[in-house]
Amino acid sequence: MGSSASTRRISSARKVEGPSSLNEVHAGGPLAEGQSKPLTKDDAVVVPDETDGGPSQPKAIASPNSNGKADAQNVAIQQEGTIDDASSGTLTDISDILLVDSAAAKAKRIEEFSDEVKQCLTLVKANIKHIQDCKCFPCTSCLERMDAIRTVSYNDDLDLSAVADGLGIDTDYCKMFAYTWKKGDMVQKLEDADQQEELSHELTHMFTFYNALLGSGWNFTDESDYFCLQMEEDGCLSLIVDWFLHLVKSDTAMNKWVDAMIFEAINMFQNAFRRVPTLTPKHHRAVPALQKFGESEDSLTQTMAFMTLAKLVKKEEADKLSTNYTCIVSLLSLLKKCLSNPDHKAESRRKSSKEKIGKSIIIHAEELVKSVDDLAINDNNKRLIVEKGGIPILAKLLQQDCSVEEKTSAANGIWRLAFLKENKEKLRKEQGIIYNLTENSQSKNENLRNACMGALFEIYESKLPEGLTHKKTDVESQQRAPSDSAKSRGHIMLSYKWEHPSKPVMREFKKQLRKRGYNVWMDEDHMMGDKIGAMAEAVENADMIIACITRGYQDSQDCRTGEKRFTSSSDQCQSSMCKRS
Repeated sequence: MGSSASTRRISSARKVEGPSSLNEVHAGGPLAEGQSKPLTKDDAVVVPDETDGGPSQPKAIASPNSNGKADAQNVAIQQEGTIDDASSGTLTDISDILLVDSAAAKAKRIEEFSDEVKQCLTLVKANIKHIQDCKCFPCTSCLERMDAIRTVSYNDDLDLSAVADGLGIDTDYCKMFAYTWKKGDMVQKLEDADQQEELSHELTHMFTFYNALLGSGWNFTDESDYFCLQMEEDGCLSLIVDWFLHLVKSDTAMNKWVDAMIFEAINMFQNAFRRVPTLTPKHHRAVPALQKFGESEDSLTQTMAFMTLAKLVKKEEADKLSTNYTCIVSLLSLLKKCLSNPDHKAESRRKSSKEKIGKSIIIHAEELVKSVDDLAINDNNKRLIVEKGGIPILAKLLQQDCSVEEKTSAANGIWRLAFLKENKEKLRKEQGIIYNLTENSQSKNENLRNACMGALFEIYESKLPEGLTHKKTDVESQQRAPSDSAKSRGHIMLSYKWEHPSKPVMREFKKQLRKRGYNVWMDEDHMMGDKIGAMAEAVENADMIIACITRGYQDSQDCRTGEKRFTSSSDQCQSSMCKRS
């Protein structure tokens, strides 16, 4: 999502039109319109992950190139972004990446920049240095330099992904952000400004600067994982969380200038948590602030705060996503509006009674449906989404004219909604959805295929009607067919979320158990074709399940569906805990 001075570009597959005239000015500067835990049959062993709260602050990442691929010489990613060893692979989730060869990866990324990007970064570096060195901050020159940086952040004539990568890798932008945010008591002066009076010349300078600072940060976090991680490493995200918490603890009402800055900052967080999910555990303390902002009188601020909150709360905190009627209705309305346009995007304008100057953002259907999925972790929200017409809207996102990403997000949303019994019954009556889920379950795209099969298994409680089962190829059938010995003595199933360190831990379990003669089933050995179906059969035939429980596991829909299938097929379920020393 882009800032108030630009757009929210949600999907790289759908680029928004270029900026409009820069003559349209509002408080923040020029507005570029249109840019926009399974149980077992016998004794289950549950292995809790010691890093349940998420990984420590990442210091570096592998280099994504212009096609979103990782440098094979530096990292190896399989499926959902798990790093294995030094073999090659594809980067699909940068948030799961470990330290590999940061310096080499960054150097390689810089080599990929075009001359135009390098020239742009040179100018931005000069502007950053001026702001850092200025003795009269924030002077008129500082404002001009900051506005120039923000103008870059929404210039669609540039390769903004490369520019944002460069800002994170090879400039002091994030250090400048932290330095200026902590500069004296300037932010406090803005907080103390009288709502009914005009800002002084000095405070106008301050507000204009910080609005541009947050706006450019909002745009760049939309474009680059490198940038998001550097904002984290240089303490920028923590500074904003501190500010959020300070604001909600204060008894003073927030004025319109602070409201505007909050809106920019919330969207910056939404981008960072969307692009790099492993940042969320580090900023869980922001939950009370986002809950408060979710009560804003401005519906768009309320919606964005609620969407960001949904990415922060843990599964066991689903009550903190207590039913927010306004937010759910707003999300579904925006999603419906997106689908009425050929490019599946819609403009929304923020305007509260306390602020005369509105701000436009462009929202893409893909992110909205992901937010619906996030919010549906709360059962009351599951119910409200369906009551307010969510099923037909999600059904439209499964149709042929939608992108693979939109279909996958919609299928995941339907899967989540189906965990509520009353929703299962309603979904079974929607033959259009069942048909499209069945058709898309044959997709060549693994994520889409698995999301659709998972949704079907959950809707029908793991007992698919005749004709809905996945048609297996000869290769899949051979791979999936258990040996006679396996049928007779069952197996131990290893259940975990594809993330570090769960996967290497479970690989070691597999190795040690097989050494002792046990028949072990691990999903990486059965990855062709219908993964959900293979997992379902593995659960049914298992004598024992060893599960590595992490936050990611608890939030995983396929793990939860597997758990329900196992418990429903078990006559008696017992569980025990086994902790690693």
